[in-house]
Amino acid sequence: MHGTIWSLLPFIVVIPLALFTRQVLPGLVMGLLIGSYMLTPSLLGGVDTALQYVLKELAIPDNLRLIVFMYGFGAFVGLVRITGGVSGFAQWMEARVTSGGRAFMITWLSALLTFMAPDFRIITVGPVMKQVFTRLKVATSKVAFVIDATATPLCAIMPLGTVFIGYIIGLISTVSRHQGITTPAYTMFLHSIPFNFFSLAMLAFALVYSFRKSDAPSEKTASTGQIMSVAQLRSLGSAQLAYNETAGEIALPLPKQRGTGKKIDEHERADSFPDSVDLVARKVTPHALNLIVPLAVLLSFTLFYTWLDGHMRAPGLLNAFIQANAAKAMLEALLTTLLLAFGWYTVQKQPLARTIYGFLQGGNEMMAVNVLLVLVWAVSAISTDLGFVAYTAHTAGSLIPPAIIAPAFFVFGCLLSYVIGSSFGTWGILLPLGFSLAGTEHASLPLIAGAVFASGTFGGFVSPLSDNTVAMATVMKIPLMEYAKLKLRYGLMVAGVCTIMYGIAGWLYR
Repeated sequence: MHGTIWSLLPFIVVIPLALFTRQVLPGLVMGLLIGSYMLTPSLLGGVDTALQYVLKELAIPDNLRLIVFMYGFGAFVGLVRITGGVSGFAQWMEARVTSGGRAFMITWLSALLTFMAPDFRIITVGPVMKQVFTRLKVATSKVAFVIDATATPLCAIMPLGTVFIGYIIGLISTVSRHQGITTPAYTMFLHSIPFNFFSLAMLAFALVYSFRKSDAPSEKTASTGQIMSVAQLRSLGSAQLAYNETAGEIALPLPKQRGTGKKIDEHERADSFPDSVDLVARKVTPHALNLIVPLAVLLSFTLFYTWLDGHMRAPGLLNAFIQANAAKAMLEALLTTLLLAFGWYTVQKQPLARTIYGFLQGGNEMMAVNVLLVLVWAVSAISTDLGFVAYTAHTAGSLIPPAIIAPAFFVFGCLLSYVIGSSFGTWGILLPLGFSLAGTEHASLPLIAGAVFASGTFGGFVSPLSDNTVAMATVMKIPLMEYAKLKLRYGLMVAGVCTIMYGIAGWLYR
């Protein structure tokens, strides 16, 4: 079994099942169980083995640190939302926009304050800029595209202070540990950023597109009865949203849609709960500093703790940042910020019960990502023990020329991420495969990592199943599938150029 073709079985199951269900979690669970039963072929032994792998991965300090970071980051976002920071920042932006060019300039500059997570940026900036650009007679679809293009593609290459980097560093660290790669995870991520061609190219395309002259808005506005509120939106995952592919509209998970008589399935009604944090935040006086101050503190402490940790290992500012344990520094910065934020809100006489509620609810929103992380770790560990690395080193790796690994992974990853609509899921599935092949063929690891991260970014940005696409269509009140087709058209143009770039880079870095 070890070092044979059977070692590929967990991943062979994960990918088709993810494509079929358009969900990553069922595929990972099935891959974990199959790998466990291959190691322990008994009725209850497979389940026990799966549980042991999960607990083993959770017991690793770096993994546990990442789980705490992801929860704490969600709690941080919940705090700034429930204390009026998001709504206050929205009002502050709206008051300073007077022309189309200035509006797009502020839209881009707002990314400096809302880059922490794509959906956070969309829900914070989208509603405000929609009102502003409508007054300035700029097409809503264009505004939505620019905001979207400065969400996922930007978050994927930001080197600090985002939920993406926490996930990426944890993923790289786990895969590297299983495959004997000694390069620090944060250093590997930094080296991969120049090779995330899709993120870089899409940002460049969006910048040109922003200031290109266009006609007045002509797109069809969706019926108000077919658009979800932001509160409903944030309570739903991308795969839980029902949509009509023919009409290109978002279907509400209600017992009956008005005017149509069409009933919604029982499982859709179960997901129609509003976002409680949003409901509470509506009753709070908007205050932009409740977003700006905690965010500035978070970024400052992240830089400080990163330097402090690296300074103990290597002299010089640059060497300190390279050698630092970035995951540890980010967690320390986050916990420090959360403590200071509670003090900041207490001075403002924000009710403690409300801030604690926002903290807990925000953290709970990240538990789905944490579950995904744990399953990715466990499946990767089981595949390693089954001989996955050894098999690819002696067979599959020798059949693939090093020059085409990067473009092949980018193209396949784009297809996978478009179907499942998940950047995180695509990265978790493909990075172990990519690193294994790269190690076998002595291809550039940063190049392969960049190609994998770029392919996941493509689907997270373009796919109609992506929660970001659904969020933007809902917030901007435009038909979902029409907007998804617009993004797909531009996304394919950029991805086509990126494929050629990966072919050239693969040849140069072979």
